[in-house]
Amino acid sequence: MELIVIAKPTVLKKESNLINQLFEAGLQVFHLRKENVDKAVYRKIIEGISPEYHPQIALHHFHSLAKDYNIHRIHHTENFRKERNNGELPENKIFSTSIHHLADSEQIRPYQYSFFGPVFSSFSKPGYQGVIPSDFRLKKQQAIPKIIALGGIGLTEIEKVKEMNFDGVALLGSVWNDPSQALTTFKKARAKCLAYAQNLTM
Repeated sequence: MELIVIAKPTVLKKESNLINQLFEAGLQVFHLRKENVDKAVYRKIIEGISPEYHPQIALHHFHSLAKDYNIHRIHHTENFRKERNNGELPENKIFSTSIHHLADSEQIRPYQYSFFGPVFSSFSKPGYQGVIPSDFRLKKQQAIPKIIALGGIGLTEIEKVKEMNFDGVALLGSVWNDPSQALTTFKKARAKCLAYAQNLTM
């Protein structure tokens, strides 16, 4: 079961150090997404992250930075994807996107994976309510990219996400709402995801 961490929308003190610690603890993919910041802020965060981890960063904005930092992952927001008319994507990068309605899954075939949510009521956005029933189960279709659950996912929700048949989870508020516990929370979440993945392969 895949585990992705998405950046807190606002800038944190010593954020790059925390991100390095997450990578050192086993994080495979980190999505760098910030609201209302300029390219210089993105650059500063990336430069504070150890270069060995740059290929594991996915950029939500300022995609041109990818060539400067050996970044292979690009994220297209839902609006950006629709504006580009869902055409073919270059093969030299790993592309991800987001959907908020499963009916849109036919539109994301060129992508390697997509976030879907909010699955549960968001920790980071008060009033941002979950959109699926508690007994939901994702039906997999051929040629549809991996679907990663997003929204309101903490340690207790990971098992529910597995039962819903998602390919993985994305953590945001549960990690960053208390930065002092970010590393501990991630390690616990990673242990759960690894245990579920091992059960699936046995």
